[in-house]
Amino acid sequence: DWIDHPSGGPRPDDFGAFLDALDAGNIKNLLVLDCNPAHDAAPGAAFAKRLQAVPFAVHAGCYDDETGGLCRWHLPLSHPLEAWSDSRSLDGTVGIVQPLIRPLYETRSQHEILAFYAGHPAPSGYDIVRATWRQNEADNAFEDWWRGALVEGVVSGRAPNAAQGSASVAPGGESTKTPSSIPEAPTTGSVVAVLRPDPTIYDGRFANNAWLQECPKPLSKGTWTNVVSLAPEDASSLSVEDGDMVSVTSADGSIEGPVRVDRGQVRGVVGLTLGYGRLRAGAIGSQLGYNARLLAPGRLAAVVVGVDVRRTGRRSPVPSTQMHFTLEGDLKKLLPEFSAGEALPEAQKGTEAAPSLFAPGPAADPYSWGMIIDTAACIGCNACVIACQSENNVAVVGPDEVANGRIMHWLRIDRYELGSAAAPRPGFEPVPCMQCEKAPCEPVCPVEASVHDSEGLNVQVYNRCVGTRFCQSNCPYKVRRFNWFAYNSGQEYKSLGENPAKARNNPDVTVRARGVMEKCTYCVQRISRARREAEKTDEPIPDGGVVTACQEACPTRAISFGNLQDKSSKVSVLRAHPRHFTLLEELGTRPRTTYLARVRNPNPEIAGEGA
Repeated sequence: DWIDHPSGGPRPDDFGAFLDALDAGNIKNLLVLDCNPAHDAAPGAAFAKRLQAVPFAVHAGCYDDETGGLCRWHLPLSHPLEAWSDSRSLDGTVGIVQPLIRPLYETRSQHEILAFYAGHPAPSGYDIVRATWRQNEADNAFEDWWRGALVEGVVSGRAPNAAQGSASVAPGGESTKTPSSIPEAPTTGSVVAVLRPDPTIYDGRFANNAWLQECPKPLSKGTWTNVVSLAPEDASSLSVEDGDMVSVTSADGSIEGPVRVDRGQVRGVVGLTLGYGRLRAGAIGSQLGYNARLLAPGRLAAVVVGVDVRRTGRRSPVPSTQMHFTLEGDLKKLLPEFSAGEALPEAQKGTEAAPSLFAPGPAADPYSWGMIIDTAACIGCNACVIACQSENNVAVVGPDEVANGRIMHWLRIDRYELGSAAAPRPGFEPVPCMQCEKAPCEPVCPVEASVHDSEGLNVQVYNRCVGTRFCQSNCPYKVRRFNWFAYNSGQEYKSLGENPAKARNNPDVTVRARGVMEKCTYCVQRISRARREAEKTDEPIPDGGVVTACQEACPTRAISFGNLQDKSSKVSVLRAHPRHFTLLEELGTRPRTTYLARVRNPNPEIAGEGA
């Protein structure tokens, strides 16, 4: 029997031994636990035929994927949010994994399925995890320790008891061999293909998640497919440009994909991403893009040398949310940048804002909400985009509508190419609704659907909106979105309208219909919740009492949010920082969302082009 460990995964030499045993017919019973080798490792007809020849093959996974379709049995696994488990972080910290919801279906966890294989008739994931940490049956202090571990979330003072619970399967020890995924140095003139996980769907396990499929790639801003990244010199030699289809061929197979000309790509290297080319991903993720593993099936290779790249003469433009990546004019107005040690401008204090023709006047309320985004900390990961989409029931529109420029994300991250052509570097600038105090969108709305509230928020009243789109035309920041179709009712994607998928909606936020304009609201539902809690104690909302979804998800803490009326709040302090700037300040819209300029720390050893 050969059992894959889901956390560690097979090493290349282990997987090669497994394939050899499969070829020889030595495997009679096979359990594939929560992995998909028929797509991730060995795609193609040869592996499929060998796997189907195994007398008793069982696949256990959350999805009936490519491997599940080839095995004789498929066992549905519980989702990680439905199951008990334990985990160890990279720094060695151990925690108890508690289920967040009851199982939606009659499924079993990985631990329960392994316990079945070990001979336990009716295992419980809860009992298995408890038995792992119980020292002995007479352990009287266990209950107190267990409850404390669940509350704290971190295990302390105990070691796991391997003699208890179900059988455990651990990955092999460290290999002393050179991994087969690292090839010999390429010969002069040969083209190398580099295979890496996709930045949104990873290795394909998230391919059926429409949020992630429509999430723009951090650098290319493409959606719903993967591309073939070429250096400008290589693209010129092939006479191809963005969207042209090329074939990439190795000694073991070939793929076809659309070109993306990338200034940061090394000449002679082709960049490919994994995760696409799925055949049984589901209604969302199947038949999208190419499977880069076809270049080296069965080898788990990260690099494939000696590939041949040719143009096919066809085009397949990638649905993208941004097409222009260079900044023109004065960079200090759009994405200012300073080097470490460079003198910063003096902070503007006590100056009056320029007069504006736009109404209304300043809000008269104890709260004036504002946001500061530090562009020096933003890495363009799009975590804020997905958090906003989840929190605010933002619809998925599909690749055709993305290509039409009808993306619905309330928050976008503009990516700009900075530096020289020889040493480019990206700059990221998140752009939500600016929540302008002098909002150009408000006076043009004929039904007053776009109005100011008492706390200074630019509010969109959905049941007033008649879809004139005047506000969208008048917004200089282009942060408003119009529902061209009834996306949230499943008009475009029927699978999203099925009952289980409806649970994805946040009940605190209205689900918008066709013909309605929408935009960022500073998570007004969270502000309302904090206000209600503060009213119970007759205390003001403290600094940090409201955390927006984008702020909460940001891994680099680039986003700050708070009350501008509170002069001690973080956003008020940052507004007086020398790096503070306002996007398109000359328009006089007085945005509540402002920024901190980028700061670079160049490395003199590489000609000052370090990040």
